[in-house]
Parts: sequence; C-alpha cells; structure tokens
Amino acid sequence: MSRGIAMFLPAWNEAENLPVVVGQAVTYLSSRGEPFVVLIIDDGSSDNTAQVAATLKAANPGYVEVIQHSSNRGYGAALRTGFREGLRTGFDWVGFCDADGQFDPSDIGKLVDTAEATHSDIALGYRKDRADSLGRCLMGRAWRSLSHAVLGYHAIDVDCGFKAFRRDALLNIERQLISNHATISPEILVRADHAGLTIAEVGLDHHPRSFGKQSGADFHVVFASLIGLITVRHNVGPEPGTERKAA
Repeated sequence: MSRGIAMFLPAWNEAENLPVVVGQAVTYLSSRGEPFVVLIIDDGSSDNTAQVAATLKAANPGYVEVIQHSSNRGYGAALRTGFREGLRTGFDWVGFCDADGQFDPSDIGKLVDTAEATHSDIALGYRKDRADSLGRCLMGRAWRSLSHAVLGYHAIDVDCGFKAFRRDALLNIERQLISNHATISPEILVRADHAGLTIAEVGLDHHPRSFGKQSGADFHVVFASLIGLITVRHNVGPEPGTERKAA
C-alpha cells in the first residue's frame, strides 16, 4: 500500500462532460502533492466517449488511464470495474465521482480529509441541494425508501455518485459486490454494515447537468434494479446500520 488516491469516473455517453470533469480532477489531485491516477471507466458508450477518453489519456500521460467495457453493462458493473482497477494501483484511497459534471471533482479532498479526521473507513457524499428535476427527485426518494426497507441500511443520500474508501476497507467488500445497476449503491452500504466498517457522511454541492441525459429512469434500468434488490437481500440479508457521522 502506498500513499495516494485512485479516482475513477464511471462514464456512459459522457463525451461532452469528460474534458471538464477530468481536467478538474487532474488539477486538484496534482495540487495535493501526492501520487494519484484518474481512471475513466467507459461503460460501452455509443457516442464518442472512447475517443475523448483516449485524447485525455494522451494529454495526461501517467495520470489518466482508460478502461473500456465492450458493451453497456450498467452503473453497478462500471463501479465494480472501477473498484477493482483502483485497488490494483496500490494507493491507500479509492474514490469515484460520476462523470456527468454534476459534482466538483475536487470534493474528493473533502471526502478523504473528513474520513481521515474522523478515522472512518468510508466517506459518503450527500447532495445538500439536489439539482435535478422534481420528478427525478421524487423517484430518488421512492428508491431510497424502498431500498432501505429491503436492505436495512441507513444513509442520508444512498445514491450520491461521490464516495471514497480506504483501501483496506474496500478490500473487505469489493469481491462480494454483485450488482450491475442502481442496486450497487445500497449494496455497498449493507455490505459495509456487515463488515463493521465505519462511515462518515459529507455534504457536497450538486449542479445541474449541462450535457447528455440521465438514464436512471429508463424502464429496463428500474426493473433490473428492483430485481437486484431482491438478489442482494437474499444474498446478504438486512442488518442494523452502524452509526453515521455527518460532516
């Protein structure tokens, strides 16, 4: 294990957003003065995400890497690939930020620094003011209530696409993760609970999406996520959550 941060960006059809997000991530991580890598996880995009990612890698040799799925496998599958590749770096922190431009990648610092200050294993971001449509916010609340009822975890914002993990903590749960779609977020929490990991929650700014479209409301994604909840419930069962520390 070596000091440093592996930050990965799950991306599906985010060609227009990637240059800004990657640029912000590289600029901030460079300023910390410790080793880092930014991993772009291209989940079988149908736009020119692959070409944009390749250009960003060439422009940032040694700091940006690209991992591609040959076909679209889902958000959970992209996260699982990112976790695996992040652990391979040997850095002591692995974090991820959605590549849609709705978060400031420099907030990885808030997550890591808060976790270190509170001696927590995992830092979960939560959106202080969610910058999405009313319909999407209502769907998010319904999903949060349902997934909490089925899996029994506790979190302010389970689906916030910004989290950071100590390497040793992630090693405890990474190989157990099975979800390919939205169920990955509550699954991470219930497996962390079962492993006895400690979690800090950190409020983050959330911004409107400038380019591209969200896919979480697509019927096949919703259906697969519901099936995923049942699968994870059967696999691990619910367990009372550990106490959370909001920061």
